[in-house]
Amino acid sequence: MPAPLYDFSIPLFIRGLETLSHIIKKGEEYANEMGNPLSEFVEWRLTPDMKPLSFQVFRATDTAKNSIVRIVGAEPVLMEDNETTIEALQARITKTIELLTAADASKFAGKEEAQVVLTLGPREFLMTGQSYITNYAMPNFFFHLNTAYAILRSRGVPIGKVDYLTSFMTEA
Repeated sequence: MPAPLYDFSIPLFIRGLETLSHIIKKGEEYANEMGNPLSEFVEWRLTPDMKPLSFQVFRATDTAKNSIVRIVGAEPVLMEDNETTIEALQARITKTIELLTAADASKFAGKEEAQVVLTLGPREFLMTGQSYITNYAMPNFFFHLNTAYAILRSRGVPIGKVDYLTSFMTEA
């Protein structure tokens, strides 16, 4: 049985995380070439009042892995948001990809109308599984992926559209 929620979320999350890993790797290479301290890399940000690169990785990975929890009721995998090095961020991305890869597509089948409760700060939103994926999870995930890309570009990292899209254009 087809599992549209799976098909239109988990593979995209995986490919997006592969992109995130790739652009961070390119950022690390650039920082090394330019003599920028790698200790500062994870704290790069677009503007002083915006969250840093590390935060973008935290939210992208959390959004992806928590989609499994919210849609199929899987046991949450807690990550403490305390990664302070490039290696630790890459390990977090890798762990999230492994969790997504292990997700059972059949458990997503028929969950389009299942109720999902999303708590954001003091607000609680009741959504269907379909609405959660299409109206929250995917937009939120891509917001943080795109913000990570923008942070790296703003620092001069030589990445472009091909770096961003290649993971998405590869057949599974």
